[in-house]
Amino acid sequence: MTRHMHRGTSSTGALLVAIVVAVVVAVGAPAGASTTPLANLKITHDGVSIKHKGQSSFATAKDGAAIRQGDTIKTDTTGKAEIDYTDGSLTRLGTSTVYTISKLTNDTGGRHTQGTLSVGQTWNRAAKVSETGSFEVKAGGTTAAVEGTAFVVTCTPVPNGAQQVTCTVTAVVDNVKVDSDAWSVTSVTPAT
Repeated sequence: MTRHMHRGTSSTGALLVAIVVAVVVAVGAPAGASTTPLANLKITHDGVSIKHKGQSSFATAKDGAAIRQGDTIKTDTTGKAEIDYTDGSLTRLGTSTVYTISKLTNDTGGRHTQGTLSVGQTWNRAAKVSETGSFEVKAGGTTAAVEGTAFVVTCTPVPNGAQQVTCTVTAVVDNVKVDSDAWSVTSVTPAT
């Protein structure tokens, strides 16, 4: 009798496990959605807000918030933040900065990280970038791509009120490749 009950319990347990697995597979994440974020937000000084992709307005950001492609982070005149990418790269946001994660993927063979700086300042440190990967910051019609490991991008509003910015890319370590489609916007300053 004991032997029969043991088998019955095992069969019931196996059936229960099969049902749980079927439910997990059926309820899983939507197709194409990443369950693990490739970046998180670290608030280093209050005054940071975030607008997640698909939302219409900014909300107060929370320390440790998951950051995904399409999210925009904004700091006020006292706010500072850092985006920590899971590959060891980071982007620090200065005060009065608006920065959007334009691309954040981890496809087989290469990770692609691209941010767009509307105004303000970012300090960027890229972990080793594979030959098929990329780490870029777009600002004022210019793209700065990492060839070295660290660079700063600063965009300041043009005083004429035309909602234009003047951007400067400064290589901190090694070199930064700059491609510009707006000749009047960019100056590149080598590290000193």
